[in-house]
Amino acid sequence: MYRLGKRFGGRGAPWGALLFFPMAFNQQYFLGNTNYLLSLPLLILALMDFEDLLAGPLRLWPALRQLLWQAALFIAHPFTLMAYVCLALVSAFSARDKKEGFKGKVLVMAAGAFLLLAASWIESVSASAANVPAGGEIQWFPVQATLEFFALMFNGMQWSHGAQPVPLVLWAGVLAIVLGTVMARRKEEGALLPRRIILLVPAIAAYFVLPSCAGTFTFINLRVAAIVYFLLALAAADVEFRGGWRYALAVLLALTLADSIVRQQRISAEVSEIIPIVQRIPPNSRILPLVFDASSAELEPAFFDAHLHDHDYYHLLVGGGFNPYFFPAPVLPVHYRKGTERPAPGEYNPEGFSWKEHSADYQYFLARGAPESFKSYIARRCDPVCASGSWMLYERRR
Repeated sequence: MYRLGKRFGGRGAPWGALLFFPMAFNQQYFLGNTNYLLSLPLLILALMDFEDLLAGPLRLWPALRQLLWQAALFIAHPFTLMAYVCLALVSAFSARDKKEGFKGKVLVMAAGAFLLLAASWIESVSASAANVPAGGEIQWFPVQATLEFFALMFNGMQWSHGAQPVPLVLWAGVLAIVLGTVMARRKEEGALLPRRIILLVPAIAAYFVLPSCAGTFTFINLRVAAIVYFLLALAAADVEFRGGWRYALAVLLALTLADSIVRQQRISAEVSEIIPIVQRIPPNSRILPLVFDASSAELEPAFFDAHLHDHDYYHLLVGGGFNPYFFPAPVLPVHYRKGTERPAPGEYNPEGFSWKEHSADYQYFLARGAPESFKSYIARRCDPVCASGSWMLYERRR
């Protein structure tokens, strides 16, 4: 917002950029993809810096600064770097004034990204990770599910529970103010839509065209939804709000943010149920998580496994230890060595747990939402240690 405000000059503050704040708490936030979430403001800053590069002469420091932004994007999330390249190319070739050195500026941007992504590909190919599939099935979400995921942002992260009146009314008010202001400015000045609206075209197209998963990489197209939200905020920053409408916009966005924070507090209370459980496990223990119910009452169960990884708080709060579930994507820097994987039924298949096949390496078993049949089954060989909320801790009988 500070960067956008400097660009406005004497025109006033970019009130539309307040949209960035509630938009930050999008689906990726509730999915826990923190590194990807942090890459989104970097994406916007890199795009604005590229616009500055196009507007001025091709000099060493602006070109180097562009490479630094790309390196930051790559470290945060390579997918966002690829999105940046596409959006920067659209921004470049849609520019009205292609000044001297235009081709060189585009080449600097593309070359930096190419080197970073090529290095990532080489590293992934040479990774010695265990059981990482070389290829994998490519799948697409149904169009209806894709639309539903996008709409979650404006319906309190719910869908199957029907319309959520508070977030719907607040977001409808925001939309009415933004569109009303855009139309008013157009009538007064004959202006077109905000110039950055063109960046939304490839982003929306990618959201519907890209697959949902390819091998170990999942939620591919759904990540683009967060980029669309941020580009909407960037476009809104170009709109000049006047009089009481800017204050009305600020109030509605503050209420929208407050509504999200209340939801986050309720989810946090659910997550905290794991704390009494993990505090009963000694440091450096081997645990097998068996999450039969990973859903939260606050989030759409079709898209969110809110409690699938709660057991990782053991490693953070107590320290050390081992559990068998490690994301296998080759692009990630840490993997289990070949031959060191331990038997487990799979994160999404707790019903497949077999004492004979899966129990030998573990002293503790963490179950959430376990059915009575599982409780009877494991009670033959384990002692219950404690329960908290939906969680139950079992210890192997000595």
